[in-house]
This record gives sequence, C-alpha cells and structure tokens, in this order.
Amino acid sequence: MTSPALKERRPQPAASSLETDTYTAIPANSQPSSQSIQPETERPELQLRHYLLTVPGIPKTEHCGDTLQRFRNDQQMPCVAVCDEHNIPLALVMREQFYRRMASRFASELYYARPTSRFSQPEPLIMQISDDPAVVVDAALARQGEAFYECVLLTDQGKLVGVITIRDLMELSRHLQARSEQQRVRSLQQSGGFVQQIAEAVQTVSGAARQTSQQLLSIKERTISGHQQLHEASHSFQQAQRLVNHQRVQAEQMLEQTVQARKVVDDVAELAGQSSMLALNASIEAARAMQAGRGFAVVASEMRLLSERITAMSSDIGRLLGNLNGMIGQSAESSQTAERTMDDSMNRIQQADQLFAEMASSADAATEQAEQLRNTAGTASRLTMLVMQELERQA
Repeated sequence: MTSPALKERRPQPAASSLETDTYTAIPANSQPSSQSIQPETERPELQLRHYLLTVPGIPKTEHCGDTLQRFRNDQQMPCVAVCDEHNIPLALVMREQFYRRMASRFASELYYARPTSRFSQPEPLIMQISDDPAVVVDAALARQGEAFYECVLLTDQGKLVGVITIRDLMELSRHLQARSEQQRVRSLQQSGGFVQQIAEAVQTVSGAARQTSQQLLSIKERTISGHQQLHEASHSFQQAQRLVNHQRVQAEQMLEQTVQARKVVDDVAELAGQSSMLALNASIEAARAMQAGRGFAVVASEMRLLSERITAMSSDIGRLLGNLNGMIGQSAESSQTAERTMDDSMNRIQQADQLFAEMASSADAATEQAEQLRNTAGTASRLTMLVMQELERQA
C-alpha cells in the first residue's frame, strides 16, 4: 500500500543507527517530478505538498521481520504507517524506535513473527494534506516527549499520502517565520507609505487651515470696514431723513398758510365788490346832485375803477395761490413718499449693519476653529512623525 512519490528532496547527512546508516528526508530512488520544490522566492505560497515524503502503508497483520526487511531495503525511509484495508492510517512505526527494539540479542526469536502493529505508536498526529502549514507546524511542535520527534501522517480524504518529518517541519517553520517576517516588513513598509500619505495630508490640512485663518482675518477686517462705512451711511441717512421730515412739515405749514392767504384774498375780493357797489351808489347819488355832485362823481368813478382792479388782482392772486397750493401739496406728497422710502432704506441699512456684525462674529468663530484645526493638524503631524520613526526602527 504505497503512495506514489510526489517530491524529490535533497539528500540529508546520514546518522548512525543499528545498521550504521539511517533515513534521509526522501527516498533516494525518488525521481524529479513536475512538482519539485521551488525556491522560496519563486513559490506563491508554502504548502505541505512541498515537503511530502512517501512512505508505505503496511497492514495490521504484517510481521516485524517483514517490516525490518522494508527498512533494510530502503535506508532513507523514516517510518511506515499501519493502515487498514482502505489505506486509512491507524498507527505509526518510527524507524529508530523499531530498530532499538530489534537490536536486542533475542529479537529474532521474540519479535520477528509478531505483528509490527504491536510495536507501533497508536495515536500518531494525522493531518490533512490541504491543512494550513502553520497549523500543522503548531500541532507538531506542541507534542511532548518522544512524540515530538515522530513524523506527521498526511492524508487526503482520510487516506494516507505520505508523511512529513520533524526536520522538514523545522525547515517549514523557518520558512514560515521568514515569510511572516517578510510580510511584516512589507506591512511596515506599506504602513510607512500610508503614514507618509497621512503626514502629507496633515500638512495640506495645516496649510489650508493657515490660509483659511488668514482669509478669515482679511474677511473680518473688510467686514469691520464695511460695518464702519455702513454706520457712516446710516448717520448720513438719518440726517437726510430729518431734513426730508422737516421739509414735509414746512410744506404742510405752507399749505396751511396758502389756505389762509386764499381766505384773505377772498375777503379782499369781497371788500372790492362792496367798494364797487358803494362807488356805484355814490355815482347815482352824485348824478342826482347834478352840478354839486360832480366832484363826488369823479371820486366814485375812481373808487369803482380801483375796486375793479382789486377784484382782478384778487382773482389773479387766488389763481396763483391755487397753483402754489397744488405745488405745495405735490411737494408734501413727494416728501412723504421720500420719507417712507428712506424709512424702508434705513431698516435695510440696520439689517445690513446687523448682518455685518454677525459676519464679524462668525469670522471670529471660524478663525478660532481654523486655529484649533491648525493646532490639531500640528499635533497629528508630530504623532505621524513619531509613528514613522517607530516603523523605521521596527523595519
């Protein structure tokens, strides 16, 4: 029940034993195959197949004499496995331990006709050929006593495919450690690259925070300047508002004066009419007096002419006062409109002034946050440098 050889291994130095020579890592008659071991740098991953050593599986009924003859025929075979009829391993027979038992003076009479399985290790370490090499190494190195030096039986779907020796386990452990160290170094290098990128990003953030802080200071200065200019404009607007209000009041007062003047003109026109009636009556009375009333008739005629002129002038003055009244009314309405517009503009100026104040306050808060961000970025940069130095030290 032997399995086909899978690998060719380098011959190992011989060690003294009962027959002055012992096994090597692989049978000397093994031939190179397509699965020959590749250098560590060429293998994508370590597998148990790279260290597999083919050994025979013997039945439980095989005698010690036959097993001894197997070992004599193959000086490099480290062990044999006791298997059932389905090639499932049951026990392990190590070459050195078997030779020690067969080296006694009466071994041939005592043991040669007995089953080899009676001198086997009944609980060998059995692992799957597909198991993780690190798991196999940990399980093998965890064994105690003489079991530490026993081979590990490798199976595929429960059937024996070969063994791996403790020496090859040590070599596999060394390769695993070397690969783990390489992976650690690569991880450190990658981490260093990531930390370098983080450091560059932190420096970028720090520079951006510095520029933001400077820009915020400039915005604050401009906001304060705009606030002052807006305050001056508000003061000028208030003065203009007072002037417009004063003009409106004056226009209303002038409107009242024109109304009173119109009443006076109406009174003058009424007096002129009464004077004209008196002059007409005087003319009539002078005509009745004939010669004696001629002088009085002349005076009455002049009074009538003066009354007519006063009436005409009163009419003109009334028309002018009416026009002036309309113009003053329009001026008063314009002043009221201007006053309402200026009130609305004043409200907007006050809102803008409040907005400038809020902008200045926000600029202060943003400047403080930018400074905190800058300080945090500085701290992160120092920590990043410490991490990089530690990674370089570990590498």
